[in-house]
Amino acid sequence: MQLNLLETFRAVLEHGSTLAAARSLGLTQSAVSRRIAQLESELDLDLFLRDRGRLVPTRECQALQGQIFGMVDRGQQLRHLARDLRRGNSPALRLRVAVPASLTLTIMPRILKRFLAENDRVQVELHSGPYDTIERMLMDDRAELGFLRIPVQRPGLVVTPVIATRSVCVMPKGHPLCDRDEVTMQDLRHEPLILLGRMRAPRRELDAAFWSAGQSPNVRIEAHSVMSACSLVAEGLGLTIVNGLMARDFDHLPITVRPISPAIADRFAFASNAEVPLSQSAENFIGTSRQFMESLLAGD
Repeated sequence: MQLNLLETFRAVLEHGSTLAAARSLGLTQSAVSRRIAQLESELDLDLFLRDRGRLVPTRECQALQGQIFGMVDRGQQLRHLARDLRRGNSPALRLRVAVPASLTLTIMPRILKRFLAENDRVQVELHSGPYDTIERMLMDDRAELGFLRIPVQRPGLVVTPVIATRSVCVMPKGHPLCDRDEVTMQDLRHEPLILLGRMRAPRRELDAAFWSAGQSPNVRIEAHSVMSACSLVAEGLGLTIVNGLMARDFDHLPITVRPISPAIADRFAFASNAEVPLSQSAENFIGTSRQFMESLLAGD
């Protein structure tokens, strides 16, 4: 049964005439009369007696009134919920996002602050972990969105590219290389290094860059997150090379950041399960994140 027929019925009873109901609904009086006739036909009941142009509710009408008013209220609630879902801003939504722990200190809180200001009815569930854990969470539907380095490792994931950045050298404040505009592989030949993740793609690219420069890196510590690497640098235990985006999360530490030359590019994306379409809330979150990260890397 069409909701507009029930809404018209309610308007007639509340306003007392088809003319007043038509004004409240933005319809013609004849359109209201047609809707009432259609509702009576569908119910196979006379809801009103026609008396010299007036509609007088029947006893059957009075018996149905409460049920119909309730259906109108529920229908309107359904419309409002559907509208909010289309906009991606509904209390019925829980957006589950998984990100590397190295983004959770300042970058992700700032993104969430912007997102929730514009999507004030959405609940967010934030998870953190290494890239392989994030990929598993996406495949297991424990997260709808995951922030990953491109290329992703698992089939069955689709990506929405968000940001590209350049690898940087992170060193303790006051280190002699802080005077350089860029740091080369040759500059690092005698430096103790804190490097990330053996056997992972970023590390293989970094090892290849050292090899191309004819250098063998002096690796003193193997770390497994940008957070731990930058914290170790801040204690004077060596230098590290990490992506420029996550290095921004540790500006509060006594460290200095310089670009690596030749440039090593890092690309990041939000990934999701290819079998499950993204909600509008997730699309909104991606847009907010991209805008924030681009602004951050531009130095705004």
